[in-house]
Amino acid sequence: MKLFKTILAFVFFTSTSISATELSAPQQVIEDTSNEIKLLLKRDRDLLSSDPAYVYQMVDEVLVPHFDLNRISGLVLGRYWKRASAEQKETFKHEFKRMLIRTYATAFNELDDWDISFLQTRTGKKPNDVLVRTKITRNGPPVAVDYRMRDKGEGWKVYDVKIEGMSLVTNYRSSFNRLIRTGGMNGLLTHLADSNNQKIAEASENPEVHKVALSETE
Repeated sequence: MKLFKTILAFVFFTSTSISATELSAPQQVIEDTSNEIKLLLKRDRDLLSSDPAYVYQMVDEVLVPHFDLNRISGLVLGRYWKRASAEQKETFKHEFKRMLIRTYATAFNELDDWDISFLQTRTGKKPNDVLVRTKITRNGPPVAVDYRMRDKGEGWKVYDVKIEGMSLVTNYRSSFNRLIRTGGMNGLLTHLADSNNQKIAEASENPEVHKVALSETE
């Protein structure tokens, strides 16, 4: 699980080996996001290393808009999503978003050279649902990273990431289901909120903690 989170934190922060003119629309989303992040890293490295609040802001503004949080939330919670009240759904999306921001924020202080190669994209049952397949290389053998994306009229957005076949949705569903079975939906929401608040407070009080503690998502 730790390895999954570490690689997940890097999957958007890479440079592509395919020219932009050859990229499909969903591939272009990943390419453009990567370029924007690389520019931020080059321009604001010192600030990103010393100011966790700025890192959270950049992740929220640059990365989060490319995630389909409604779709991810429904998939992660499965049957529990259908049973949740409207208020519980909104609270979960809010806390899950905060958790994703913390996960990706760790990458800003750990990035080095990565290369990504796009493989042939696979279309799902509908033309607006695709699997963008990539190989990411970083100081070792290439790692397979696949993005499930769909376009519902608001642009292509990611709703799952698979790293060497390991799914973000499946991993979180397993851990969240255990929490729901023991404490109910409200117990899960309380756990997420407390965990987010604690780790964000620790990083704010001590920027050095920002390099380690924020990656410890529950």
